[in-house]
Amino acid sequence: MYVTDKAEIVIDAPPEKVWEYMTDPVHWTASNPEEHYGLEYDTPDNRPREGATFHQAEEVAGMFADLHGRFPYIDHPNVAVWTGTAYYPLFRGLVTVRIPEGGTIRLDETDDGTRMSHTVWMDFPNNRRGRALKRLFTTVLDGRAKLYDHTNKELVFFKERIESAGHEPPKSTEERA
Repeated sequence: MYVTDKAEIVIDAPPEKVWEYMTDPVHWTASNPEEHYGLEYDTPDNRPREGATFHQAEEVAGMFADLHGRFPYIDHPNVAVWTGTAYYPLFRGLVTVRIPEGGTIRLDETDDGTRMSHTVWMDFPNNRRGRALKRLFTTVLDGRAKLYDHTNKELVFFKERIESAGHEPPKSTEERA
């Protein structure tokens, strides 16, 4: 039982520049500081690559999630597909709910720059508990709207930082080393 959404924006920069900026875990975390608490790729250079795993602590619709995932497909600098399992501790950790999640990030070159899109999905189990969790997520927590807001905020951040000539972006992983 899927909940999906897609955010899209055009950034006045070539795909390679957008890719290099957005795949830095410092920049990704900074793209939504109220909901991202850190991202690490399990690679020597701390950058995504096909087959690499990652860990991200975040919030979605006000619920903390410990996301463990991998990149089954990357076409640098055009597409990154990620899948994973988010662990949501409920009732102060008394119960942990595991939700499969994933997404596709696309960078398409256009006359105006790069169209960046991020399609995300959550797959609630098709059983009584899964249906109840999906209902809670989509109604009480307004999860569909918050999922879009979460994803769109990331893209707006990347657009503003990449297009801003006078702004000093957060230091990249390489610059901090």
